[in-house]
Amino acid sequence: MPVTEAPSRDPEGNGLVRTSAPRLRLGMADVLVQFWRAKWLMLLVFVPVFALGLAAALSRPDLYEARTRLIVTGASVSEPKALVAPELAFLRSPVVATRALNLFPMSRLYPEINAACEARSRSLRGDAEALSRLASECRQMCVEALQRDFRVHSESSAPVMTVSYRNSDPEAAAEVLNAMVGVYLKYRSDVLARPEADEAPAPDRTVLERSLLKSETDIGAFLETEGLSSFEAERDTVAGLYKAASEDLLATDSRLRQVESQLTAYRRQIRSIRPKQEIFVEDSTGQTLLDMKLAREALLVTSLPGSAEVIEMDRRIARAEAFIATLDQPVGTTRTGPNPRYEQMLTTIDDLKAEAAALTDQQAALARQIAAFKERQAKLAALAPRYNELKRKRDVLEQEMMTSSVGDERTGRWQGEDVRVLEPATVPTEPQPTRAVLAVMAFAAALGAALFAGLLKALTRTGFATRRSVERTLDLPVLATVREV
Repeated sequence: MPVTEAPSRDPEGNGLVRTSAPRLRLGMADVLVQFWRAKWLMLLVFVPVFALGLAAALSRPDLYEARTRLIVTGASVSEPKALVAPELAFLRSPVVATRALNLFPMSRLYPEINAACEARSRSLRGDAEALSRLASECRQMCVEALQRDFRVHSESSAPVMTVSYRNSDPEAAAEVLNAMVGVYLKYRSDVLARPEADEAPAPDRTVLERSLLKSETDIGAFLETEGLSSFEAERDTVAGLYKAASEDLLATDSRLRQVESQLTAYRRQIRSIRPKQEIFVEDSTGQTLLDMKLAREALLVTSLPGSAEVIEMDRRIARAEAFIATLDQPVGTTRTGPNPRYEQMLTTIDDLKAEAAALTDQQAALARQIAAFKERQAKLAALAPRYNELKRKRDVLEQEMMTSSVGDERTGRWQGEDVRVLEPATVPTEPQPTRAVLAVMAFAAALGAALFAGLLKALTRTGFATRRSVERTLDLPVLATVREV
């Protein structure tokens, strides 16, 4: 009987009638039974989810985390959080990450990003603007990765900051962390530095801002006039392209000389090889001698050995044998054909000629590229003095902006908080338990997915799990149960 229909007693006492059944009511035992019956579904959900999570956990490389601690001293603020908050902002600044990244080669800290960028740069060889954009993009990716692996937090009860950095290279992790701390202290000192009280009055900040803006505008106009996006990037890109083209030209020259040497040797060898060769010679002298001997045997059937016919045949046989004895090689029709060795060497010579022609074209193209790069380098060298002068003016104005102050802030040197390093970062010896944590998380996720699938299956079944579920739902006693056949 479907669960949606159930018997009930007729109010007039005429027996049972079929009416719509109430909602299926299950007890805890019923849910557990249904849950147990869904065990194969749960296993089917658990195994692939856990396998995928475990594979992802095992594929992660080992990461080593270096740690150091900093303390803020000389403070007038009693609340540690308010004291440490500005220092955390300094440490998390992209300026610190960028300056620290400039101290290390990208291939050491993030070899995957470096390999991907080198692969993309090879496909963009010759396009200076695209290479400049790619360099900026790769640098930004490394900065983001460095900020992601760099962590800072403070203790609530003391003005102490714990700084950590993780990397797959333990030595790089310690070196980068110490470098970032040094960059942070230098950056903090540059930002918070103030002039002495007895120094000459600083120039008007508004004038400095206008001068700095004009300097930036002059540099931008200069670059736009010369068709440059970044002078340093253009110069480095052209130098890299010139070096790569020079190396390719040297390799092409070397290969061309090798091909020409092989071509000369093969041409010298082919002169001593005949284009045709004898395949076989049709020699009929042996067959003629055999026919004469057979004719003699046939003659002996009808004639005596001393007859004139037999004697004549013996003389002919003797002359034929003497003639064959004077021959050094078989005589007759000679069959000739192409010499395979000659044909193979001729094919090799043709291949070497084609390769030499391709190398010559490549050599000419590389020579044109190198000439263009030299011309570009000469143009950049001619523009360098003007650009350096504009940049020097901009740097001087920036330095004056950093050291200038407004109003009564000129009263003295910075007397605020000081930051000291409690212990420098050391090379970590044990990797972080990243794989184990990820494996446990994968197990928990797979177990949760399996339990959810089993519970969903148990609560959505429309049949009766036990005798008690029938009695509870239909409000009728169950007299007997029959096992499924």
